[in-house]
Amino acid sequence: MTGTVDTKHPDYLDRVDEWALMRDCVRGETAVKAAGERYLPMPSGFRVQEDGGAKMFEAYQTRAQFSEILAPTIRGMIGVIHRTEAQIDMPPAMQGLWERATADGLPLEALHRRITAELLLTGRYGLLADAASEGSDLPWLAGYTTEALINWSPSRDFFVLDESGLSRDGFSWKQHKAYRVLRIDDGRYSVERYDGEEQNGGPVQPTARGGAALTAIPLVVMGPQDLSVSPQEPPLIGVARAALAMYRLDADYRHQLYMTGQETLVIINGDAPAAVGAGVVISLTASREDHAPDAKYVGPSGTGIEAHRTAILDERENAASAGARLFDSERRSAESGDALRIRYAAQTATLTSVALTSAQGLEKGLRHIAVMIGADPNQVVVKPNLSFVDAGMTPEQAEALMRVWQGGGISYETYYENLQRGEIASAERTAEEEYTLITKGDFSDQETRAALEGQ
Repeated sequence: MTGTVDTKHPDYLDRVDEWALMRDCVRGETAVKAAGERYLPMPSGFRVQEDGGAKMFEAYQTRAQFSEILAPTIRGMIGVIHRTEAQIDMPPAMQGLWERATADGLPLEALHRRITAELLLTGRYGLLADAASEGSDLPWLAGYTTEALINWSPSRDFFVLDESGLSRDGFSWKQHKAYRVLRIDDGRYSVERYDGEEQNGGPVQPTARGGAALTAIPLVVMGPQDLSVSPQEPPLIGVARAALAMYRLDADYRHQLYMTGQETLVIINGDAPAAVGAGVVISLTASREDHAPDAKYVGPSGTGIEAHRTAILDERENAASAGARLFDSERRSAESGDALRIRYAAQTATLTSVALTSAQGLEKGLRHIAVMIGADPNQVVVKPNLSFVDAGMTPEQAEALMRVWQGGGISYETYYENLQRGEIASAERTAEEEYTLITKGDFSDQETRAALEGQ
């Protein structure tokens, strides 16, 4: 096989700079400024200095402010998507995953939020159903960021995962290179591990409970729109680029403000004074008898300050159109109901696709676990929340819905699903479980009890 285990897929190399940009912008000003000229070019006039402009650029960069808009946007979108938790159904044997779904003890709902966060940030995430560790009855779900999915085949029969990271040696830490290769060999799933470029042991062929062979790699790769293995553009990269554009404009804006406040004393036809400032008397003597001495302060006019300020405001609008407007659910009084729905549907297209793929990826990963433990994968269902505005049902609406159900217009299951969407019934209980609780209750409303018993 040509190449080495750390070889990157061409599509990876095409997107890696975008992922770095998103990581830096979500971390904020510290990471952006640490990148130096990658995001803030040095003005050409600085380079003529003896130190190549290093000191002037340091001051120029220090004065600039980076707008922390990407991280709050992502946090807000996560809150919107997970405003009500997804409905997750699993076989009884998998219920332990609710409290511990990953090797580091992350609950299932927290893992779902992490998936959504990564899809919003980089537009890609991987979820591997890993073999159960010693002392555990259930396989884990191992998450991989887009940077860790370094190589793959479109047919999904080959993946390379970068598992490098810090490892502890006593009280110190050192970087350790490690890779995992997943492939299908002769119709069976096999795993190879590497320490650096050296293979660590031979291939291992994980099996399902009972020794059944696994015929598919239990790795799910998610994007912001579908479960494609190919990287896609991060959905909020427009917000990050607008934030960087504002950062560059702000650097020039504040540099001009600084320069306009740093006027220079100019002496004409006279000797320069030993000192200037408050309390200093300046007496000028003409250097030539036929020329009168003069002194004045001169400085930049600052004519570009207002233009830079306007450009910064324009970039804020660009950031809003790239992401922040997704939260604008305020009803316009002049809009008809249809117009509002059309506008809102267009604005929530990205949120909807991310919510769907996040749930579909989690569902597929859980189904891989079901196969590995011999359970029915079709019993795993993940239904995401797709209502991104307050969908609370009013008492009048709930009463009207109950009358439709009592009149035989809809089934109890449909009635219950509407109560869940209206945030009256629990999203964590099925219709059957809720019905069991109801029928065991003590009802004062005889009509309701009779209706339930008649179902």
